[in-house]
Amino acid sequence: MRHILLIDDEPKLGRVLATALQSAGYSIERATTGGEALKKLAGMTFDVVVTDLKLPDLSGMEVLQQVRALPDAPDVIMMTAYASAETAVEAMRLGAVDYLIKPFSIDELRIKIARLLGRRLLQEQNGNLQAQLEKAQSLESLIGSSARMREVIEQVHQVAATDSTVLLLGESGTGKTVLARAIHQHSRRRQGPLSEVHCAALPGSLLESELFGHERGAFTGAVEQRIGHVEKADRGTLFLDEIGDVPLPLQVKLLRFIQDHQFHRVGSSQLRTVDVRFIFASNRNLAQAVQEQTLRQDLYYRINVFPIHLPALRERSDDIPKLVQDILRRRHPHVTISQGALDLLQRYPWPGNIRELENVIERATILVGNGNPVGQNVISSEHLPRAFAESVRPVTPSGLLHPGFSIDRLEKELIFEALARSSGNKTEAAKLLGITRRRLYSRLKSIENDSEAEENPSESSDGSK
Repeated sequence: MRHILLIDDEPKLGRVLATALQSAGYSIERATTGGEALKKLAGMTFDVVVTDLKLPDLSGMEVLQQVRALPDAPDVIMMTAYASAETAVEAMRLGAVDYLIKPFSIDELRIKIARLLGRRLLQEQNGNLQAQLEKAQSLESLIGSSARMREVIEQVHQVAATDSTVLLLGESGTGKTVLARAIHQHSRRRQGPLSEVHCAALPGSLLESELFGHERGAFTGAVEQRIGHVEKADRGTLFLDEIGDVPLPLQVKLLRFIQDHQFHRVGSSQLRTVDVRFIFASNRNLAQAVQEQTLRQDLYYRINVFPIHLPALRERSDDIPKLVQDILRRRHPHVTISQGALDLLQRYPWPGNIRELENVIERATILVGNGNPVGQNVISSEHLPRAFAESVRPVTPSGLLHPGFSIDRLEKELIFEALARSSGNKTEAAKLLGITRRRLYSRLKSIENDSEAEENPSESSDGSK
């Protein structure tokens, strides 16, 4: 049962409110002074506090400050007379989640409390799920442990402990959403909500309502008041995916909100304030979007505080075996995979990145399960799409030789590709190329000399001018 504390020095109003809320199934405690309320708050836990702004001893503002200092602070609704509505707005700024102007209807109070308790329930469920996820999986198991990803993980650990704005950049399917959730889970806001919005999924008019909420009658179809994602993320994290696809008119309002954390619901003149941490993501080149004038420069500078670049899956093929094992462990614990199939997966270019890998594994498990007895569910090369075998066919000389072919350029590209895959580790690059480390150094020196000769074409091979 949810517990509510009513603080009001008007006995008649207090009895009416208490009776109405008890009939709605809530446990009600009453207090007529601020001092009495603080004693009750020290002795038991409440989900919601409804307090009058004017009390005989303390003010509602002082009670609010005491409530906000509690370890698991309940939500506070401020009751005020019409003449002091501006003070109620100030209370919202200090941490009250809503207010009521006297006289108000009992139904209005019940609706506000029901919404707050619904939000608290979601936050509690979210916190429990996050705790289970943290216990079951580490950040490394979610996204890999290659040299490239170790750099990303280190950046995540550094920035998660702060409230700094994060910008995640990378191709579609590289795991930006997973990383955003990991940042939230490792932050001080992990007990608060994580609200996610895919900005490319909605047109501008609907996206504004989705973000900031709307009042009843704000536009055609707005049959009831709706809280937006920015309010749902209060005291937590707001994750805006594909930020580069926000329409220009809405970018202005979004910029203002990022700057001061204040906003208006669509159709409302009331200024609201929330406490959120921002994480943005995009698969676009945002600097180029600024040049093309599809992204405001001031918005770009505002969101580009701590950028993290996620490499494509083809750039970290060493992570594929671990990612595959993790997918199978979570979804199909009785299925394994052969080394031959893993080799094909590591050689495939993965245009769809991790999302495509998950789909390929899911398809393979379906094929494996047809008629195989328990214990023999092994994904082999034959369970992978034909494109995988075709993509790694040996390159023949006849397929390479054509007008304009250069063996030197091919060698250079192969060496640079091996260095990229091994994150600059020359020993690992030499293994990929099938040559010794000494020979790799020799070829790199030769490439360096050729580059210097191209930059200084006036010099002869013996060094004379």
